[in-house]
Amino acid sequence: MQYRFKHLEYNGLKGVIGEHLARSFLRRNLFPHLIQKEGWDHVVLSNNHYKQHAWTWRTKLFDFDQFRDDFIIHGFYANRKLLSKYASTVGVLELNHCTPDGLLFKLKRTGKTRRLIEKTCPSIAKLRIDGLKQGNAFVLPMVGGDLEIVEIKCGRNAKLMDKQKKTYNDLIAKDVPLRLIKVRIVSFDLNRFLVEEHKYDKFV
Repeated sequence: MQYRFKHLEYNGLKGVIGEHLARSFLRRNLFPHLIQKEGWDHVVLSNNHYKQHAWTWRTKLFDFDQFRDDFIIHGFYANRKLLSKYASTVGVLELNHCTPDGLLFKLKRTGKTRRLIEKTCPSIAKLRIDGLKQGNAFVLPMVGGDLEIVEIKCGRNAKLMDKQKKTYNDLIAKDVPLRLIKVRIVSFDLNRFLVEEHKYDKFV
């Protein structure tokens, strides 16, 4: 029996495959490069955990600890400078109603640690890293660092929308670069795909 995808089914499939390939490229190629060539200790791709903080901007309430939770679940305790930049970036994304495909955290250990107990820090229950527990507490390395916006586009003619360009240019002006990953299917039969990476630290 021969089968052909309908047009919309095919487009949806391209999107799923493209995003999977882009995230695989980031983990296997970009992360090691950033660690080895730029000297970062850790690189983490966040799947937009910041969306849970949208209410802080609508109600004009602000709590650094809530933003710090997004690092704690990955096993790190972010310092105030990194949190300030993260919160500022979230503010621009929320005000522009723009959601990228992820945020790339580039982390550097400060040499300090922070001891956290689950009773006083509920986010510890979501911790994804083993080996950090000492007695009844978890000891997390304190980190500083930087971040980038990650956007994934699939297809030969895939490009940023006008709203995305405006938002990302606003962030680039605040020293938050855009990492654009383009994925193109060369051949399903031959299992060939083209992944291109573009970093914008000047206007898109």
